[in-house]
Amino acid sequence: MVFVNNYSPEPEISEEELYGPEPYDLNFILPVPQVLSTDKLRLVPFIPRVHAAAYFDAVRGHETMYQYMPVPLENPSDFLRTLEMFRRDKTAVMFAVIDTTRPDAKHPDWEGSLAGIFGLLQTDKTNLVTEIGPAIVLPAFQRTHVASHAVGLLLKYVLDIAPSGLGFRKVKWVASPSNLPSNKLAQRMGFKLDGLIRWAFVMPRVEGYQKDGKEARTGDAGDGLLGRDSNELTVCWDDWEQGGRELVEQAFARVA
Repeated sequence: MVFVNNYSPEPEISEEELYGPEPYDLNFILPVPQVLSTDKLRLVPFIPRVHAAAYFDAVRGHETMYQYMPVPLENPSDFLRTLEMFRRDKTAVMFAVIDTTRPDAKHPDWEGSLAGIFGLLQTDKTNLVTEIGPAIVLPAFQRTHVASHAVGLLLKYVLDIAPSGLGFRKVKWVASPSNLPSNKLAQRMGFKLDGLIRWAFVMPRVEGYQKDGKEARTGDAGDGLLGRDSNELTVCWDDWEQGGRELVEQAFARVA
């Protein structure tokens, strides 16, 4: 029996590549609109050269907000490297969240202030499923309309029938069971808990603090890194057509 294994790892993303190519190539497998919007929020493609500096200013001192996330985001170089990894993946796209109720004098062309970053991951156009993630609301915009409007816009984009949407069949939301705000947000926006995925992630080691997780057995290939379970919640096309769309529209209509 003769066989070969010619695998070689992808090259490391260099410092010169952290901000991606110019012009910025979203490299996503599906059409991306110029903007998704409500009367209070805009989602536009997150372009590191445009949005990253304001993002870093807003999260400085709040890095522990990433404690449940299974990717390193805590320092600017890791954040940019993770985004570039997503961009190269072709199944992911990231959006800058712009709160149009709060003008930003430094960036009048944004038509509001940067309020976070949301994305789609593991987009499968064969099986018509994608996952909302990451879902990051900046500290100054938490407990406002921002999270519900961002989630609602992505649900409409994915689940509405063309030409207004992609016409997919399922949207996933994956959250640590310990991350109560994330689980509550998903359920408030119509996601249903499908189940618990045990040992879903290995949590990266971050200098300065410990990400949330649980210990694995001694000597495994994880080199002492913690693991994380995940709740998987979903909105499927039938949920969407049987009240899910109306739930989102109600969220958009709330005053707060």
